[in-house]
Amino acid sequence: MGGSKDQQPRRTWKVGALAKATGLTVRTLHHDDEIGLLKPSARLAGGRRVYDAEDVARLYRIIRLRQLGFPLAGRTAGDRPASGPRLSARGPDSR
Repeated sequence: MGGSKDQQPRRTWKVGALAKATGLTVRTLHHDDEIGLLKPSARLAGGRRVYDAEDVARLYRIIRLRQLGFPLAGRTAGDRPASGPRLSARGPDSR
């Protein structure tokens, strides 16, 4: 009726539950928020962080990149490396 679909409630996690589910510490999640690496989708009264499915997917990408040795401290979602090897048809760093 009326073209609107019944929407299921979004699954969300409070910071403690997310820490437990991922094996990270609450402090790590707070730190990632403070440096802008993983911002929660919402905050409850009193400032408690709430993460949704998109946040969790991003967190798992962050965890994987850390496991692979990529430095993430100080980066935000839109950051790109300022420098690094340049690739061309002639090989790395050819200018």
